[in-house]
This record gives sequence, structure tokens and C-alpha cells, in this order.
Amino acid sequence: MTAKPATTRAQLVWHQFRKHRLAVWGGRILLVLYLMAAFAGFFSPYDPNFYELYPPKGNHPPTRIHFRDPETGRLSRPFVYATVRTIDPVTLQPRYQEDPSQGKFYLRFFVRTPEQPYTVFRLFKADLRLLGVDPPGRIFLMGTDNFGRDLFSRIVYGAQVSLTIGILSAVVSFFLGLLLGGIAGYFSGRPFALSLPPRLWRGLGAFFGPLSLLLWLGAALGVLYLAGTFVRITPVRGLWSYGVDGAILLFGLFGAYAVLRKVFREPIRLDPDDLIMRTVEIIAAVPSLFLLISLRAVFPTNIDPLLTFYLVVGLLGFIGWGGLARVVRGIVLSVREMDYVQAARALGASDGRIIARHVLPATASYVIVSLSLTIPGFILGESGLSFLGLGVTEPYTSWGLLLQAAQQGGFASFTDRPWVLWPGFFIFLSILSWNFLGDGLRDAFDPRRRQ
Repeated sequence: MTAKPATTRAQLVWHQFRKHRLAVWGGRILLVLYLMAAFAGFFSPYDPNFYELYPPKGNHPPTRIHFRDPETGRLSRPFVYATVRTIDPVTLQPRYQEDPSQGKFYLRFFVRTPEQPYTVFRLFKADLRLLGVDPPGRIFLMGTDNFGRDLFSRIVYGAQVSLTIGILSAVVSFFLGLLLGGIAGYFSGRPFALSLPPRLWRGLGAFFGPLSLLLWLGAALGVLYLAGTFVRITPVRGLWSYGVDGAILLFGLFGAYAVLRKVFREPIRLDPDDLIMRTVEIIAAVPSLFLLISLRAVFPTNIDPLLTFYLVVGLLGFIGWGGLARVVRGIVLSVREMDYVQAARALGASDGRIIARHVLPATASYVIVSLSLTIPGFILGESGLSFLGLGVTEPYTSWGLLLQAAQQGGFASFTDRPWVLWPGFFIFLSILSWNFLGDGLRDAFDPRRRQ
């Protein structure tokens, strides 16, 4: 009898993942969303910035698709009617009614639109779209915005920004988290010294020795200048308060001199673990949204939209690496004491090789699961920034920017034109799918959860 081949770890993971039905459906939904984002020009009926001045189509409801011929009552090719725009005399909102007198406009698949070309991955030009109708007919699967732009096309193109920022920000965050977390864990307890060589310090002292009197006179003049400026711009105060202010300034100067002398004369020992973890604690002490808004406010709001895209990616990745670095540090602290790591060190392997070949691969399972659970947070962060007007700007679009446009319509966005809230549904759908996928991966990679 031939022995049954052993089941590999990848097969075990895949078999366990398929048992999680919600994770499988989450993966399928994400696959559809990312395919639509990658080929947005093909799936969208129109260019995202296309609109007509006449006849205006602002806040047009979703187009009704007919599958039955009203004259014969039989099933027919899908078609739409043209619409006529009127103004409600009470609410002053636009109203659209079907106009059968203009004829039927049948849906056609794989249509050419040479007047609205697009690029695929910014490499190839094309004008083939999945569906459309003959002009002057128009089809709006999810209605239009206040400018008359097709909302479905803008949602598909907005997925390019929102979904891509989620992945790119996660890549930046995980690069920083793995790198700094690995350094903190592997080099914990191995501090390095910061100091100038004694010979160089003696040379600097010999050079500045004759100039010490001049330096101190300059410092004194600076203190007098500051004191004079302080007296000139402040209200009249007592002599005692001025003496206290001068004493504080002198104390600060002497303190700075003592610190610099300590830095350059005696080595300061820094533990990479303490340095990185204290930085993580500082970042974690500030609420993420507040920190994100503060960092974004440092840069001007009128910079190039493409630069804004990369700026948001960098900011989201910068504030999100701390949690991963903590966990990776803990894993590395335990892995570095393993026998195979000690054997590699005894054979003369360098620290970089040990980290790359033996330590970091031990974190692969956690990284894969954590990545799938971190991406939805970045999608939500980008949507929040764009909703507040600090993220992606026109002519690009994102789901958060579309929600901002819906919010500007006030309560009428809920009562008169609820279709403008579709971007919020896609944000919810993508985040929910990523969470389901992350739960399935966590169960698949955890041996204790396998059935």
C-alpha cells in the first residue's frame, strides 16, 4: 500500500478557512470590490466627472429599468425611458418623470465610448464599458449627485482611492511595525552609547577655550536683550518680578550648558527597546483621530490632490504601527531565546540575517491575521478625513468625499434623495467583509481552533 501523502500546513489552513462561511463570503465580496476598483473605467457607465449642462440631471433618482413591454405585456430586452425635469412648487426640489414619447433606449453591453476614454492602471487607453444606452438616453444605476454626475461611476472610482489607501497604509504601518518591533525585541537589553570621542572633545575644548569669555559675553547680551524685550512688551510690574524672570533665564542657560556638557563628555546609553516602546506610548497617548487631524493640519489644504493621496497614506501608516510593534516585540523576545536562533548565532550568523531568516518569519501568522484586521481601520480613517475635508480632494474622489457631499445636502439627503448615501453602504460592506475575512484567517492559523 502506498502511504497517504502528509497534509501540508497550507492545506490545513485552507481547509479550516473554508469552514468559516462568513469569511469565505467576505473574501468573495472583497474580490468583487477590488476587481471593480482595478477596472473602474470598464465597470462605470460614465466618466466620474461627466455631467450635462442641458438638460440638467442634478439629483436624478436611480433610473428604472424595464423588462416588460408596456404595449404587449411581454418580456423584452431591458430598456429605459428618457426623463423630463420639473420643479416641485412646494419643496423647490427637482422632480423627474419618464417620457415614453422619446422612445425606448435599450441596454447594450460592451459599448464603446470614444468621447469618454479612460486608462487601465495608467498604462493603457481604452473606451470599452460594460453597459450603456444610446444617447440621448441616460442610465443612472444609483442616481446622480447635485451636479448631475453618475453616482455609481463615482462610487466605483472612489473605491480605487478608499480601498487602495487601506492597503498601502497597512503596508507602511506593517513595515514600520515589523522593523521597529523586531529591533526592539531582538536588541532589548543591549544598549548603545552616544558620545563624542574623547580626543575630539579635547580638540573642541582647546578651540573654544580662548573664546569662552566671548561666548559668555554673547550669552549675557542675549539675556539682556530678552529682558529688555520682555520689559518693553509687558505691562508695568514690580522689580521683584523682573528679578525672578532674569533668574529663571539664567538658570535655563546654565541648565542647557550642563546638559550639553554631560552629553558630549560622558556617553549616554540608550536601549533600543526603551526608546522605541516609549515612542509607541507617546503616540498611543494621543487619540488617533485627533493625532491624524493634527498632523494633516500641518500641511496646506490646497496642495496637489495626488500628493494629498500619498500624504494620507503616510499619515495613516505612521499612526498605526505602534500596536503591531508591541506584539512583534513580545514574539521576538521569546523567539530569540529558541535553540535554533542560538545555534545560528553560534555559527557566526549576523544579527541582520538572524532577524530576517529566523526571527521575523515566526511572526508571519500573526502578521497575516493582523493585516486583514487593520486594513478596515485605515479605510475608515481615510473616509473620516475626507468627510472632514482633510483627505482626498477633487478631481479625485473617495467614499468619504462622496459622503461629505451628501452631508452638505442636510436632512433632504435622507428624505428626498436617499440614494446619495450609497457610499456609506459600501464603506460598511468593505469593513464588514474585511472583519469576516480576518476572523476566518485567525481561526485558520490558530491550531487550537482547528476542528
